[in-house]
Amino acid sequence: YDVPGYFLTTTDQAIEIIDAVSLSNLKLMFDCYHVQLMEGNLTNRLRSLFPYIGHIQFASVPSREAPNLGEIDYINLFSNIKAMGWTQPLGAEYQTNGKTEETLHWLNDAKFL
Repeated sequence: YDVPGYFLTTTDQAIEIIDAVSLSNLKLMFDCYHVQLMEGNLTNRLRSLFPYIGHIQFASVPSREAPNLGEIDYINLFSNIKAMGWTQPLGAEYQTNGKTEETLHWLNDAKFL
C-alpha cells in the first residue's frame, strides 16, 4: 500500500512462504495498519493467522497516526487479541506530528496493556 511494487503484499503470500521454508523460528509480523488497508476483516484475519504470528504492530487507519484516531476500534481489537491468548508485547508503530510523548494519551484507555 505505502510502497508500490513491494514483493510481499498479502498475508496469504507470507503464509505460503512460511510454510515452504518450514522453520520453527520464522513467524509473521502482523501489521494491523497494512492488513486492514490491503485485506480488511482484521479480527478474523488475526484469528485465522494466530498460529503463524510472531509479532503484532498497530497504527490508526487510514492516517497511520496514534491508534485512537482512525477507523479501527483498537480497545476492542486488543481485547480480542488478549482473548486469543496473546501474551507478547504489541508494537505501536505510528507517525506523529510532534513529540511521541504527547500522543500517548490513548494508553489511558488501554488498561490491559
